[in-house]
Amino acid sequence: MSRIGEDVSERLDVVPAQLRVLVTRRPKYACRRCSGTVAQAHAPEPVVPGGLPTEALIAQVMVAKFGDHLPFYRQAEIYTRQGITLDRATLGNWVGRACFHLRPIADHLKERLKGADRIFMDETRAPVLDPGRRKTKTGYFWAIVADDRGHGGVDPPVVMFHYAPGRGAVHALRFLEDYRGRFVQCDGYEAYDKLTKVDRPEGPWTLVHCWTHARRRFVKRLEKDGSPIAEEALRQIAEIYAVEKSVRGLAPDARLAARRNLSAPVIAAFRPWLEAQLSRIPRSSKLAEDIRYTLARWPSLTRFLEDGRLELDTNPVENQIRKIALTRKNALFAGHEVGAENWALLASLIANCKMCDVDPVSYLSDTLLALLDGHPKSRIDALMPWNYQIPSTIAA
Repeated sequence: MSRIGEDVSERLDVVPAQLRVLVTRRPKYACRRCSGTVAQAHAPEPVVPGGLPTEALIAQVMVAKFGDHLPFYRQAEIYTRQGITLDRATLGNWVGRACFHLRPIADHLKERLKGADRIFMDETRAPVLDPGRRKTKTGYFWAIVADDRGHGGVDPPVVMFHYAPGRGAVHALRFLEDYRGRFVQCDGYEAYDKLTKVDRPEGPWTLVHCWTHARRRFVKRLEKDGSPIAEEALRQIAEIYAVEKSVRGLAPDARLAARRNLSAPVIAAFRPWLEAQLSRIPRSSKLAEDIRYTLARWPSLTRFLEDGRLELDTNPVENQIRKIALTRKNALFAGHEVGAENWALLASLIANCKMCDVDPVSYLSDTLLALLDGHPKSRIDALMPWNYQIPSTIAA
């Protein structure tokens, strides 16, 4: 018979992860004719002195927990199925050692953020075990994001998490020390108001509040009470967002022109409408509270009509905070405050990898190896995620 063609089909298969032992042999050399010293190559510097893990294994452990939200005890169970007995304390010790070496990367990320013209800021709970009390205390992860992609900026996006034992304004002021930008895009939390009274060479911070937070209040009223006023408020907010969708990625001047032509008339009619509705409904109602929340922040909610670089909401930072919440849901709490600081550091590095479309396991492995090999501090920018040369095959 003669071949007249063929049918081809493909099926997706899996090859289980394999653990292997890397053996390093260092021969010793000596001269038989003299009493010279013995020559031997230096041993490679490990992340864990005298320990078993390579940089790649530690990177896998870190990304599994802080990127894929898989607690140490579950990872230990997976390694046990593969014939390797590792307890979660050992995995935690590996990660702590790696964080010590990765600290210069986090410091440089913070320096990079200081030059941003506008940043996003938010905070979320960070339960931390309180030694001796067998209870957890509530700390907070503060997130700072610089992302200019909305107005066509070419600088890479940057995110940095910080751990603090509280939620007061003193922590926001501490984390923003030496920042040179003007705008802080945030939610309506009162602590941020103190940023507008800071005496800086660049002048006080200017707050830009979030339309998403205002919108959520009306969504809640519509879902719970079926309020027609909330429904109409949501319709008008949707008109503003429709304009934003059409100008996303354009230059600041183009965005500002479109906003003033299309969004400004909606904004101009929206405020008196809200004031009129507020006068018609009981002052003690939840809907009245939501309207007062919106009107009280009106100048900072409408600041996007003054500068094309500003966004309508804080979604860039909220998207990053959501990943912290997923890890918190699975891991429940940090073992101590140092562990919470390490959590913030690794969450920062992994989040930056994802925003730059970089595989975090490869990045952390290669970066640890470079730092251990003595990468000069003067060229630390070469180790940033946006300069990494092996991009991920899957978009973040």
